[in-house]
Amino acid sequence: MNMQSQSDIVEIDGSYGEGGGQLLRTAVALSAITQRPVKIKAIRAGRPNPGLQAQHLKGVEAVASLCDAKLHGARMGSTELTFVPGKISPRSLKVDIGTAGAISLVLQALTLAAAKVDGTTTIELTGGTHVSWSPPVDYFKDVFCKHLKSIGIEVDIELLRYGFYPKGGGRVRADIKGSQQWNNMNLDDIFNVEHIVVHSVASEELRNARVAERQIEGFKSVIKRPITEKTSYVSSFSIGSAVFGIANCVTTCLGGDALGKKGIKAEQIGQDAAKNLEAEIRHGVSLDIHAADMIIPYLALAEGDSKFTLREQSGHFTSVQWLVRHFVDTEFKVDPKGNIFLVSVHPKNTN
Repeated sequence: MNMQSQSDIVEIDGSYGEGGGQLLRTAVALSAITQRPVKIKAIRAGRPNPGLQAQHLKGVEAVASLCDAKLHGARMGSTELTFVPGKISPRSLKVDIGTAGAISLVLQALTLAAAKVDGTTTIELTGGTHVSWSPPVDYFKDVFCKHLKSIGIEVDIELLRYGFYPKGGGRVRADIKGSQQWNNMNLDDIFNVEHIVVHSVASEELRNARVAERQIEGFKSVIKRPITEKTSYVSSFSIGSAVFGIANCVTTCLGGDALGKKGIKAEQIGQDAAKNLEAEIRHGVSLDIHAADMIIPYLALAEGDSKFTLREQSGHFTSVQWLVRHFVDTEFKVDPKGNIFLVSVHPKNTN
């Protein structure tokens, strides 16, 4: 890939599209990889609490630690940030996001940055493992990391302690085995499910109410297929529960999850997770809606053209394409294919 001059700063409008933290996290990761400084303005401008919040700041600082970056504007509430990267190198990091800040969101940025350098980066993160508005750590571990492995990136995730809202305190260890050569992805066929696995987890306080088992019952009331089921009761600082289902196909997998909520029956939480997964299965797509936007930066930096199918274009999906094109010369095409979409990624500057 052709690296550009350090003086060639990339300017990003952080309010573009869905205008959330993903633009910020992906921008600094791509800056670290391409060695192009980036200035992000109007960070989270459309949110009720605009600017950098604690978990966004921790994510930026963590990526900066991977490449000894210089930061300007890295403070709580800041709506403008400049990130000037140094050279990425494998190392060991400990990141405490604080309370229930989403581990998976910070891990997204760290994995992208660390995956493009030869060697292993080890990261220990403390925060929320299963919290609203973010994929659960199970999803990152058992779905997204499988997609990464298919393009040549190995990420081993160990969930050491669960962390629910509001206290969080979950712990995760990640070993990211990077490589400068990433493979392309060709998943443009319609896929049939071979096997479904569902894991229902709840904090120990919910054992007597059989919350984990009832979540499984709700899941199975929606998906009428052979299912391998697992229930767990775990120690955690806050009471909580979650359901996570995986549909395994020959060369891909799909995920669907739901988080326990106060006042909503456990059976309903299980049904919600199943409905999310069933929507992906019914369309026969190769990537679910969460994996689709997360994989885009990787495919833009891979060797050769990639293709995959998805059922719905999310705001994150369209925003991340816009962002990637600021750093990498890549062509994206999204074409209707019956009731789904065929996505084509054509990197132009890989060698």
